[in-house]
Amino acid sequence: MSSLWAITPEKVQTAVQKIIEVSRPRKLILFGSYVRGGMNSNSDLDILVVTGDEVKNPREESVRIRRALKGIIMSMDILVVSESKLEELARTPGLIYREAIKNGRVVYESS
Repeated sequence: MSSLWAITPEKVQTAVQKIIEVSRPRKLILFGSYVRGGMNSNSDLDILVVTGDEVKNPREESVRIRRALKGIIMSMDILVVSESKLEELARTPGLIYREAIKNGRVVYESS
C-alpha cells in the first residue's frame, strides 16, 4: 500500500471527528493493530462505533459514516453496534467485539 494510504494520527483524528459529527455515538473505540502498535503496510484502522439504542439499523448507520469519511484516504474497518447489543456480544468468546472492549482504546465517550 502506498504512503498515500498510510494511517496517520492526523487522519485518525479527522475520522474520529467526522464520525462524532455524523453519528453522535455513545462511544468510539479504536482497536486492532493500530492500538497494539503492530501496523504494517496492509493494516487498516479498526473503529467500533457504539450507538444508542435509537439507531435501529446499524448497517445503514455504517453507510452514513462511510459516506462522511469518503475524503479520508486510508483503509478503515468500521463496526457499528448499539450499546445494549454490545454488552451481549462482548461476553461471547471469539467475537471481535470482545477484543475491541478488552484491548481497544476509547477515543470518545459522550457525557
